[in-house]
Amino acid sequence: MDVHNMIERLTAAFRRRRAAVATIPVIPARPIRASLAGVPVKTRPRPPHRPAPPIRPASNM
Repeated sequence: MDVHNMIERLTAAFRRRRAAVATIPVIPARPIRASLAGVPVKTRPRPPHRPAPPIRPASNM
């Protein structure tokens, strides 16, 4: 199969598919829990600061 013909066929199939998708009506999205839609999301508390572990063990180990 010639590469040019293959590209033309793929392009035509892609355009047909896009045209078919364009005819499907769009369903409006709605929140699952509408009663909680206005409630702000609770932030997670920050953990206490912990210093980084030492790079090498102490000399007395």
